[in-house]
Amino acid sequence: MEQLSYEKKVQAILEKFLEYNKINKDIKRFGIFNSFSVSHQFDQGKLYFEMRNTDDEDQLLVTSASSEQSIMINIENDKEFNWLIKTMNRFIEKSKISMKKARELAKPQVGILVYDEFTDSYYLNPTSGPVLLKSKEIAKEIASTRIDIFGIFINLRSILIEKDRVSEIIGDSLDVVCEKSKEKINKIIDIETRLRKIEGIPRCICFYKEDNDTIYFESFVTTDFGLEIEEYNKINENNLKVNKTIASEVENMYNYIGLVEDISLQMIEIARDLISKNDPRMYVQDKTTKLWILTTEGRNTMQNLNIMDFLNNDISEINFEIN
Repeated sequence: MEQLSYEKKVQAILEKFLEYNKINKDIKRFGIFNSFSVSHQFDQGKLYFEMRNTDDEDQLLVTSASSEQSIMINIENDKEFNWLIKTMNRFIEKSKISMKKARELAKPQVGILVYDEFTDSYYLNPTSGPVLLKSKEIAKEIASTRIDIFGIFINLRSILIEKDRVSEIIGDSLDVVCEKSKEKINKIIDIETRLRKIEGIPRCICFYKEDNDTIYFESFVTTDFGLEIEEYNKINENNLKVNKTIASEVENMYNYIGLVEDISLQMIEIARDLISKNDPRMYVQDKTTKLWILTTEGRNTMQNLNIMDFLNNDISEINFEIN
């Protein structure tokens, strides 16, 4: 595979940002759908970028290294560059879907929007628009564009790339680090027990065993759903064999378990957010089993998010091998 130069990487990034902003500028003409804009700054081999709703007119879309909202990408790092391109491709595809929906709803025969040739934009049909917007099917179409997918991906990205978990155990003995690892595992198990009842949300399953000076740790991610699962469909299987007397191996294990814990915490937050949504409603709870079942809108949203693909590709790029 050809190694891209810094200049070609910058060009590729700018092309993705331009394509995304162009689609969303068009979406904004229709008024009733959410549209977003990416702003960016390049600074000494680093890219700082952020995405905001274009309805936030009070906020200037100017990004800088000092901005608390901006995400930093090391362009020289191929993994981070590839992550950005892959993520922008997802956002572009989602925007194309929103654009297609907007054009369908803007057709004159639908009766929701009226075209203004002077501003080259659409506004709500004062006669039929407000009534039609309240229809169940159209409301669902519009609401489905308002899921904060960007926030979800950015939070996952910060877990995978940015966090320095080893700094949490500086000065600790190896026994203490092992105990802290087990505490994290207990949290992972607790979260997995709760996520098991929620359809479509990836959850991390792990097993920890000690045999004299050897620790065996196994983990994987699955979306298998139900009360009785005989065999799991797995991604990101990881098996560690760790010597408790070797600091580098224990620290590496702690770092990986911390990653699994952070992903689990992010998944439970996503689940809470989606369950609480009423417009559109993502989940209904089965009265007998108490399981949370995806609605049609919820299933479409989860397919759009495709979190499993994100986790499968991005976690696998992180090197946690025990030497």
